[in-house]
Amino acid sequence: METARSALSRPPAALFSSRSLLVTVLRLVALALIDAFAIWFVTRLIHDGEYLLAIFVALITLAINVAFLFEGMYPYRWFAPGLTLLILMIIYPTIFTLYVAFTNYKDGNLLTRVQAQDVLLSRTYLPQDAKTYSWTAFRSLEDPNHWALWLIPTDGEGEALFAEPGKAIPQSEIDLGEYALDEDGIPTGLPGWERVPFAKTIAILDSVLSKIEFGTADQKFMLNPKNPTKQAGRFERKYTLNDDGTLYDNETGVTYKAIQGTYTPVDGPYKNAQGQVTDAEGQPLPVIRPGYYVPVGLDNFKRLIENDKIRGPFIRVFLWTFAHAFFTVFITFWFGLFLALLLNVKFTPGRAVLRTLLLVPYAMPAFISVLVWKGLLNEQLGVINKFLTSLPFIDTGPRWTSSALWVKVAILLIQLWLGFPYMMLITTGALQSLPGDIYEAARVDGANAFQQFRHLTLPMLLVAVGPLLIASFAFNFNNFTIVELFNKGGPPISPDQPAGHSDILITYTYELAFGSGRGADYGFASTITLVIFLIVALITVFNFRFTRSWEEISENV
Repeated sequence: METARSALSRPPAALFSSRSLLVTVLRLVALALIDAFAIWFVTRLIHDGEYLLAIFVALITLAINVAFLFEGMYPYRWFAPGLTLLILMIIYPTIFTLYVAFTNYKDGNLLTRVQAQDVLLSRTYLPQDAKTYSWTAFRSLEDPNHWALWLIPTDGEGEALFAEPGKAIPQSEIDLGEYALDEDGIPTGLPGWERVPFAKTIAILDSVLSKIEFGTADQKFMLNPKNPTKQAGRFERKYTLNDDGTLYDNETGVTYKAIQGTYTPVDGPYKNAQGQVTDAEGQPLPVIRPGYYVPVGLDNFKRLIENDKIRGPFIRVFLWTFAHAFFTVFITFWFGLFLALLLNVKFTPGRAVLRTLLLVPYAMPAFISVLVWKGLLNEQLGVINKFLTSLPFIDTGPRWTSSALWVKVAILLIQLWLGFPYMMLITTGALQSLPGDIYEAARVDGANAFQQFRHLTLPMLLVAVGPLLIASFAFNFNNFTIVELFNKGGPPISPDQPAGHSDILITYTYELAFGSGRGADYGFASTITLVIFLIVALITVFNFRFTRSWEEISENV
């Protein structure tokens, strides 16, 4: 009887099989949806010329299918979302940045070839002898966002047209139904359409009507940009793509050829003595935008090395970058360690209150602190200079922003204010974790306080906080906020140099790539970023090897 009851209490095998079948079906349906979206997305990317991202998306989709279809890959199903985000948000941008360093990716060349051609081929123009029309707006009663125009030739020749996106119907083919034409030849209404008073169309003229293309591809009508309130015209395509990849301007008769992704005039009805394509007045024609980015090999690296205005201050900027990171870590570490040692002594009064107050700079946003210090160090109105000049033996205060030396001192002073609380925190934790018995043994052997600190505390402390010091060095190597907000890298080294005395590599890169007034040059910025990465990587490897000596010292303690 007991055996029968236990058998009845167990779920039947069919229940398990049906549940397993349901899970399998749901899994396959989810994969099918993912695959369908991935196929559509990859197709769009390939059409737009985004081949690198298309490859990444295809590989990720393939990996997801493998993980969910094969039982041996079951553990990887739980990692699939995280790995997908890791690849798309970290690995792909890193590889794309590396690729951009070898291209001319910049303002004017931000699109792929297909995208740039689509933009240019969609442009239209109104020929000088083209017929113009007066227009009246109509709105669909079924869809308020669907608009049409009643077009009447301004020269009075030809019949009127009713044009909506995708259609252009002559007046003779339109059934007015219960409506009639007014004295201007405009219908008072149309079946399914509402005539919109001119006063109401003014409000949506620029935001809606001017952006709509009415009619068909062969008979396209738009509001005339030169006189949108009164005229519409039959626009034609401005550019034609030739079989050899060149663009022909139907309006001017000029042929443009893509040279390093930028469409440059190479032939036309007018040329000067130098062979340049010009307009009727003899002025050279500019290139047309947008262009597209193409690989340029090592051109960005050659520009970094061969351009005197860039190469000249590069070494000086690099040395100050290294000194800035080193001295920032050095002074903040020692000052933070001094405060940690002071507050670690039990007889120091109010230790908890002092620690809390000393953490205030760390709690404040850096950009606010920098702006406060910028005001304090103002050469004319700053509190610090006013105090110094009030002393009888000081005539003028330091030139915190106009002197090459004092601006660096000011930056290090701000870094000290912002950085010592962090160093105090990590060294306090490290000090409290040191074993006390070795100090008792050292005192028995006759070691004084300085010797204990020199041979016991400091080596063991450096082992504990060494990786954090290296990370702090790498962070300050690229600390853009402090330098840019305080003085924008100034004062300038010379009038014809883009670099300033307080520029570090990251602010110098920003100035070269984005602050030169020629637009954003992402390719060149990626090149310098790659150089900075290699420099920081080498320094970090050296520092990690240096920390091994600290570990060996701690092992002998």
